[in-house]
Amino acid sequence: MSRRLSCLATLALLHAAALGTAHSQTFYFKDGRKASMPEARVKGTNIIVPVKLAGATEAEGSAELTLPISTLKRIDWPAPAAIAQAEADLKAGKPTDALQRINSVLFEQDPFREVPGSWWSQGAVIKAVALARLGKDVDADVAVELLRRAKADPELISRGEIAIIDQLVATGKTDAANARLEKVQNTATDDATLAGIALAKGQIFERAKRNEDALLSYLRVPVYYASEDGKMPAALLGAYRTLLAIGDEKRADDIRETLTTRYPNSPEAAQAKR
Repeated sequence: MSRRLSCLATLALLHAAALGTAHSQTFYFKDGRKASMPEARVKGTNIIVPVKLAGATEAEGSAELTLPISTLKRIDWPAPAAIAQAEADLKAGKPTDALQRINSVLFEQDPFREVPGSWWSQGAVIKAVALARLGKDVDADVAVELLRRAKADPELISRGEIAIIDQLVATGKTDAANARLEKVQNTATDDATLAGIALAKGQIFERAKRNEDALLSYLRVPVYYASEDGKMPAALLGAYRTLLAIGDEKRADDIRETLTTRYPNSPEAAQAKR
């Protein structure tokens, strides 16, 4: 590329970036250049940026600059709406819907899975959770392994692991669940993972009729991880069941009241009313 064309290419990149808004996708390269969509486009493992040649007509005076995705420093990509929608599906107990929604995000973000600013990891963990809840343990395990290879945030990897553990417990595979729990708890530091561990242990103890141990484990969630609303209904329901099992109806009623008042629309609240 000539020196003049190189200068024009840089100007084109800057122009494309200037046209981008807070809602556009912008690519930041390690050499300091940047480009924004829709002027720039993704093709395979490259970002293709149009270059306008000064003094030439539109038909005769255009070229393209190819910049490898591997040279990206980061990207600014607005949160895909499907992320929040799929999370809502999971919360509503609709893993099939969540899986269908998130596949488009994963396809779009796949070229950038290791680039800071990508939404691939957030989409991949939703896929792992959905697959686990559908009983597809092997596929969920593959999704978690891909998260590891993409060097995703450890909290996201742990979320996928906990989902698989929950499914193992639900299907009575407590030995396999315990083996996974041991690995996860050795490195867990975030509240979401620790709350998930406490809940899974409570379920394992409850299945073994170790009701007092189960109760103590369930109660760790409201006592130590009160901000983890996603785990709270299941923990309160577990505490309610185990209190009934040990004959403490007064405290069981108190727990049920908390559950049905704070989470009235949850499936757990409906179960506690039976």
